[in-house]
Amino acid sequence: MHLLVFEYSSIYYDNTLLSEGFNMLKSILNDLAEDDNINVDYLLNSKLSIDINKFNCITVDNNLISWLKCNSYIYDYCIFIAPEDDYIQYNISKILEENDVKIIGSTSHASYICTSKIRTYENLKDIKKIPTYKIDLNSNDDLNYEKIGEFISKYHTCIIKPDNMTSSDYIYKIHSIDELIIKLEIYEKNNIKTILLQEYIDGKSCSVSIINTHTYFNVICINSQEIIDENNKILYHGCKTPIDHPLKNEIIEISKNITSQISGLYGFFGIDYIIKDNMVYLVEINSRFTTPFIVLSDIASENLTCSIIDGVLNDNLNQINLENNSGTFTKN
Repeated sequence: MHLLVFEYSSIYYDNTLLSEGFNMLKSILNDLAEDDNINVDYLLNSKLSIDINKFNCITVDNNLISWLKCNSYIYDYCIFIAPEDDYIQYNISKILEENDVKIIGSTSHASYICTSKIRTYENLKDIKKIPTYKIDLNSNDDLNYEKIGEFISKYHTCIIKPDNMTSSDYIYKIHSIDELIIKLEIYEKNNIKTILLQEYIDGKSCSVSIINTHTYFNVICINSQEIIDENNKILYHGCKTPIDHPLKNEIIEISKNITSQISGLYGFFGIDYIIKDNMVYLVEINSRFTTPFIVLSDIASENLTCSIIDGVLNDNLNQINLENNSGTFTKN
């Protein structure tokens, strides 16, 4: 097996995502180092290094897309992590698929749906979703301040955020049209055109980590999400995994329902929720490796990456034993 591995922020040296991304990359490579039957090349920015001599490191600084178009055809398989922003994950998936590289993860179809939070909502039935108003800064019809004002008045406190960004940058809590207008100016300056206005659900955030194959579905664990409110700016601070949850069975069934409705969600991925008054609200689907993987790779008794590969390629479902362990990841 000739396997290509890379993580987007570790190539572009993106400080916003580097803390989680680089650590996920190292976790994957450390797992793969235990298997002598896999020939691995991994891509990395020249400013970074990983101490695994058995693998071939290829330096790719800021030219990932052109490199993949020219070189990815030589690989049998690929594990990669990339943000949804600006269809980055989707476009990479398309290049790999067009070059007949098997992705150990979600297809371009699933990536396309999950790239947009509102598109994800539109593709799901019988799932509790957060009340949402879409604002398209390219459309005067969507930028209707009377309707927006009615939405804010109905829910009093709202969250405003980009429709298709991975990090928690640009997520704010607002209470009025005046506050919204200020935030829209920030989005305009940063070329963010599609924004979601949502009811603020004052609940507890959590996520699930899933391995899915063509036949088998497994929620590995439920994770906490440490979310902080810093002067009405909402920030992701890290996670603890696994956690016990009184609604565990319901969360698993909802996650299974969601996964069944979006074809192409394979390998390791995550779903985010907010829970209030025993109601489970879907936030978003991350159709890729997510931050809890860093902790899970350390505490699982099995080799997690190799289990994912076996699951996707051979349609197996290995039981992931966490042995009553837990761990935390804190974003730098």
